[in-house]
Amino acid sequence: MNQHDKFMLLAYQEAGKAKQRGDWPFGAVVVKEGRVVGAGYTTDKSGGDVTEHAELVALREACKNLHTNDLHDCTFYSSNEPCAMCAAGIFQAGIGNVYIGVSRDDLPHLLRPRKLHIEDLAQDSGHEIKIHRGILKDQILSLFDDIQKE
Repeated sequence: MNQHDKFMLLAYQEAGKAKQRGDWPFGAVVVKEGRVVGAGYTTDKSGGDVTEHAELVALREACKNLHTNDLHDCTFYSSNEPCAMCAAGIFQAGIGNVYIGVSRDDLPHLLRPRKLHIEDLAQDSGHEIKIHRGILKDQILSLFDDIQKE
């Protein structure tokens, strides 16, 4: 297992925590120099806060742990493609490498299609970012096997 699979596995495990709480199974981790500095899972439904997305939770924890909001030397792992709100947080933090397990296009039966993907949002913002897709995709997709559209 390479390092990217290893860290995506941690994001997958975070997503599993969200699913256990009855939330959408989304998880994320922030990594600096080979160690996790922030991790999170979605609790927007169970916690009643629409901003409690896995990506933002992980970013907040990383900023707190590192005592800075400049995460340019960190790498971000997200079980699912970040929404516009979460992508903006990633851009604001200065993160330049994002690894994604599953895109919105992989779950058309559950998630609303979007015309803009994270690459489009990055280009529009002027943020230079490298997106790597499909990390542990099948494993992450399995979290959605028993979920029905609301």
